[in-house]
Amino acid sequence: MLDDIVAILSQFEDALMMIGIVSGVVFIISLLLMPYLLGLIPSNYFLKNSENKSKINKLFDLIKLILKTLIGFILLIAGIIMLVTPGQGLVSILLGLFLMEFPGKRQLELKLINHNPTFKTLNWLRSKASKPPFKR
Repeated sequence: MLDDIVAILSQFEDALMMIGIVSGVVFIISLLLMPYLLGLIPSNYFLKNSENKSKINKLFDLIKLILKTLIGFILLIAGIIMLVTPGQGLVSILLGLFLMEFPGKRQLELKLINHNPTFKTLNWLRSKASKPPFKR
């Protein structure tokens, strides 16, 4: 049984090595970028009376919204991958959701931010970027 596992792993040695390297790079990038990206969110973003809807008045606004949603989607996928590899998976998923635009987003954000461990982690990461804590 153990010999079979070793034989299978030796067949995929190159792929496993590449997955390990990519995982390490994503982990380091997430550690460096997460405080900065969380620092870009206004501290009053999670107040219940705060409406942060994207307004599309010009073509530039539409392009900006599409890029923001695309970056959010990439962070969401990377966060899901980081749930099983090294990295800040949950924080990446949250940040990806915050950047994306979809129906019911505001209710989901408020539900997630009212979870105390999540709230404390996000504020701790914001402090690394020398930004004031989120208000809720």
